[in-house]
Amino acid sequence: MDHPTLRWPPAEDEPRLATIDSFVLIHRPAAAVFEFATNTALWHYWHPATVAVLAPSRPLQAGEQAVETIRVGRRRFDASWNVLACETPLLWVIATTTALGDARIVYELRDEGAMTRFFRTLAYRSRRWPWTWIDASVTRSRLLKQSDKALANLKRVMETGAADKGRRVGSAAQ
Repeated sequence: MDHPTLRWPPAEDEPRLATIDSFVLIHRPAAAVFEFATNTALWHYWHPATVAVLAPSRPLQAGEQAVETIRVGRRRFDASWNVLACETPLLWVIATTTALGDARIVYELRDEGAMTRFFRTLAYRSRRWPWTWIDASVTRSRLLKQSDKALANLKRVMETGAADKGRRVGSAAQ
């Protein structure tokens, strides 16, 4: 698997990336949310772009990898994610480099007793035209909708107990 070109913390000379910041308040403790969200084998239960993931069925630690099959619109591809940082249950950072581009996802969790503030930041850049040209507009719009749907699904899965029952919540990729 390729090592990502993106680092954590971000390098000063890192190329400019398009970013999408998302947030949701989940009525579950941070440890439970972290355990579920960082188990990449369960992403298909809540993220609409995830078709499948090849990884151990447990939260991944720094240095570990997962291969995700992703569907975004008409594009379908595999991404090898590398865990760059893991501070249970507060921070988890992954990055990938594919022929299509680079991406880094950061999960930040704030424990507030029985509730968790879950922040997700997606930073990305495409490598080829026309995608490089539309990253800040069309691509961003599609990924923003997908991110909002993913966090709504995560909230629903965690709060209804579907995470404990192994049921899929949400619909196919948009």
